[in-house]
Amino acid sequence: RRWRRESLKLSGARANPLASLLGAHATATELATMMTFAAALVAAAAVAAAAARAQQTFTGNVDTDFPESNAAVVRVPDVGFEDVGTPTTITETSGYDIDYVAFMFDSTGDALHFGIRCYAVCGDADGDGDPSGTSAALVMLGGTDNANFEESESFLLALDFGGTAGTNAPDGVMDFIIGYPAGAAGGSQPFPCEAAGVTTFDVRCFGVYRYGSPRTADAPFAFMYPHVPGATSPHPATDHNPTPDAVRPDIEWSIDNLNTLLQQLGLPQLDPTGNVPFQFNVYAFAGSFDDDGIGEDNLPNGGVLNLELPCLVFDECDVCGGDSSTCADCRGVPNGDAVHDECGACNGDGSSCADCRGVPNG
Repeated sequence: RRWRRESLKLSGARANPLASLLGAHATATELATMMTFAAALVAAAAVAAAAARAQQTFTGNVDTDFPESNAAVVRVPDVGFEDVGTPTTITETSGYDIDYVAFMFDSTGDALHFGIRCYAVCGDADGDGDPSGTSAALVMLGGTDNANFEESESFLLALDFGGTAGTNAPDGVMDFIIGYPAGAAGGSQPFPCEAAGVTTFDVRCFGVYRYGSPRTADAPFAFMYPHVPGATSPHPATDHNPTPDAVRPDIEWSIDNLNTLLQQLGLPQLDPTGNVPFQFNVYAFAGSFDDDGIGEDNLPNGGVLNLELPCLVFDECDVCGGDSSTCADCRGVPNGDAVHDECGACNGDGSSCADCRGVPNG
């Protein structure tokens, strides 16, 4: 879609059916009526696009729910492909091995959606198809494939939304973390999933937390509660598939009321109309420290990824959030063919300044 827009910009003005229909002899009333109708069509298309984004479904299959055909979706592949190491006795691909991570901002619902697609069932450490049990091969090694993302088994996304003075650019310091924690950051208050003074780290601890470490290497243990100083309850977030299996193998999360969350920390907010692209940094982790010899996955393998959520509303001139004026002809028709004649008259025939021999400006 981005390539298509750039191609259109380079290839010149597109043919405009409205301009052709109006012709050179359209009255002012006809012109105004047709332009109002065109504007209504553009507005209706924008509403339809917003409604489509708002109808996001979550089936546990990221390929289906975050399709490449959706202009709002950004997919980030793990360039290492199947790069999580396993002992020689473990012959299957680990469910810690990330294929790609998908992102989509629903500007209508103010929600940021995430999808993590794994090469096997996400969280199935030994890749035997059962993320809730430990294979005989892993038992022989003394390892455990924890069920329900328990103990040190963690999937997470660390997010840097901004902070650079005078810009909306991320500042290199992680702000929030979403996912299943393996531990709490120093200085954290007790997690909401704590019971009787004991915290059992599993899917019940899923949520949005403040990032509590200067290093991404500490991410599984960098979950800090509350998400912002002074908060007395967790920020709304949804785990759409807390128990992945062979039918619903992927992880899908949402941060709800995203701009409220960003506002609480004084961070740049996303444009609710979808007219403005937005940049942020992200780091993904999947793995455990109880699986004896099975590696972890990091995306990227070093540093963080800088992503841009695309503009979703383009005008007739292919300008993000524009008013269709940058490619308008002299009658105000986007991509129209009307030009000023030699007399300076819009769509004229050169007669208004012709001399007695019919020569313009003669």
